Amino acid sequence: MRLLPAFLLVALALSGCSGTNRLREVDLRGRTVAVMAAIPPHPRVQAGDPGEAAINPYDPIGSAVRVGTAAAKYREARRAQARLDSAASRVDVADRIARQVLAQSADRLGFAPVGAPTDADFLLDLRLADVALVADSFEGATYFVLEGEVLFMNPDNGRLLWRVRLREREVLDASVFGLPAAAGNVITARALAALSETELTTGLERLADFAAGRITDRLTRDYFRSRRGA
Repeated sequence: MRLLPAFLLVALALSGCSGTNRLREVDLRGRTVAVMAAIPPHPRVQAGDPGEAAINPYDPIGSAVRVGTAAAKYREARRAQARLDSAASRVDVADRIARQVLAQSADRLGFAPVGAPTDADFLLDLRLADVALVADSFEGATYFVLEGEVLFMNPDNGRLLWRVRLREREVLDASVFGLPAAAGNVITARALAALSETELTTGLERLADFAAGRITDRLTRDYFRSRRGA
């Protein structure tokens, strides 16, 4: 997870383009499904736009103020990074999303979840390329970014039955992150940097659960649509 310039928060929407749906070829009722999840990149934090520290020879006083402000933000962001690192060590985001999708989809689609891929008729493969908390400025809104793809396949022959790309974003909402109403509707980068390690841990868990719900909804919808088209 990272806090970057051009902070984008993915509340997780699922890209509808370049997907694959061959789910009508299989009936999942009574079958077994296992899950696996790739480990995403380690999170990092960057305080605002690096341009904030740029020196303008025609405005030395204004530049000095900006440099001082950027340095303070950098120190604050570094402290936030330490708390975020510790929180991330407690929450395996990819694994939590994958297991939630498996459990929720089993309830809706009638298959039996199993622990080992070698024991499963089908495999749900979550591949996260990026998980990030980002914002375009220290005072600006923060976003949760989740990019990657989810595949559903037959492990015996490697046939891909379903794939969807994870690629969209939305502003980080305090209620989704598990903060009280007093925190306001939108979490700024400054507010995020002030959160405790416990609050960050809870927030990451809630974001993972939110993402899992969106993926489950998409898999369920595509499966039942395939039934109607069969």
